[in-house]
Amino acid sequence: MTNNVLIFTPTYNEIGSIERWINEVISQGFPNILIVDDNSIDGTTELLTLKSQEVRQIELRIRASKSGIGSAHLLALEVAFEKGFDYLITLDADLSHNPRDIPRFIEAVKSANYVVGTRSRGGRTELAGVRLILSRGANLVCRVMLPTGLSEYTTAYRCYDRKAMEFLIKNPPKDEGYSFFIEATDLIYRSGLKIAEIPIIFLDRMQGESKIPSFQVFRSAIKIIRLCLGRIKWRLLGGRKLQL
Repeated sequence: MTNNVLIFTPTYNEIGSIERWINEVISQGFPNILIVDDNSIDGTTELLTLKSQEVRQIELRIRASKSGIGSAHLLALEVAFEKGFDYLITLDADLSHNPRDIPRFIEAVKSANYVVGTRSRGGRTELAGVRLILSRGANLVCRVMLPTGLSEYTTAYRCYDRKAMEFLIKNPPKDEGYSFFIEATDLIYRSGLKIAEIPIIFLDRMQGESKIPSFQVFRSAIKIIRLCLGRIKWRLLGGRKLQL
């Protein structure tokens, strides 16, 4: 089954963790890796170029500049689907998402189309201070305004089967930034595909700095309001499933 799974991460200035990340993913028995690098300036791009030459299963896509984490994830969905993988697993490169959880996602997706790693309902987070408040606040607002049965909307640790991949390719989230994750969950919920979540431990990044821009909280708030209005309209029209 591991040959049918593509593991994806986006990178920008992850020189301190990316090699260890690759080694840990491969150690779990998942050699097929896709990395989208936004032309890092700390040596990450050069390291990944050498690594992709050493390990043939690593596919590296280098973009000219920072083009948004959402667009990187959408590219991963397209690559995974076009190359015929049964499952795509996405996670962060800073090791805040533990690669050892990958087999648990594969087990969970056998009975769902889309699986999200949750820091609630049995999971936990090492975030503290303002970042913890913003994370919990965003997820609380999403649970109230965009109910799906899930407790987690913002983490990037996810697993998609081919139906979920195809649906998001045909109905792509419009946000190219971090709100992509909220929008993707809302779209998949409205498609009628089966969604699930598993608990994860979200570790504080070991190296580097957070890439989340300071204005993201305002951008996410606007996106949630727009999605909520879209959900209301959808329900007024009878809650018909979005086209698969």
